[in-house]
Amino acid sequence: MELYQKLENTIDWNKPIELQLEALSQYDAISNEEILELAKTCHKCTEAGILLEYLGFERLRPYFPLFLEFLQDMNWPSAAGASRMLLKAGKEIIPEIRRVFNEAQNDQTWHYWILIEIVREFEKDLILELKTDLIELVRRADNEGASIQALFILKKNQIFTQDEVEIQYQYLLSKFEGDEYLTNDLKEEIKPEINETDEQ
Repeated sequence: MELYQKLENTIDWNKPIELQLEALSQYDAISNEEILELAKTCHKCTEAGILLEYLGFERLRPYFPLFLEFLQDMNWPSAAGASRMLLKAGKEIIPEIRRVFNEAQNDQTWHYWILIEIVREFEKDLILELKTDLIELVRRADNEGASIQALFILKKNQIFTQDEVEIQYQYLLSKFEGDEYLTNDLKEEIKPEINETDEQ
């Protein structure tokens, strides 16, 4: 039986982990070969996401690069479980996030989802470790929204001063000129708080 089918037969995608621990425990002795199969063939399997959460980042540490790829498309059923598992890795996932930002510069959708699902949820001390990378993402002014999310994270965590936020906001506004969707997204994510600060 292929792992994909086994997961569907043994894990209930509709139940939280804590209500199916007995069923999940049969994967406690999962082999490295099965983990590789999980990474390569099960990204469209909701049950795989549940299993990733159950196994945890400690067990899956050697496979972070493979499971970070699940965030290339958050429509994949297992992506949410993968992101929750990786988020719990905290500081340990930062080198892989940085690698993706640097080596996969053309995959801005992937950057966007990493920012939304992981980096936005980090505590400030972890975000500070990614400050240089976030600034670089803002400067890229991509058309998938990663630059907007990077600026939002820097602003929300008060890593940028309000003046720095305003400068980068104006920079992105000029880069997105003529693109109504990105301009509106930028204004919704960034500009309202600038106005609120100005009014105080």
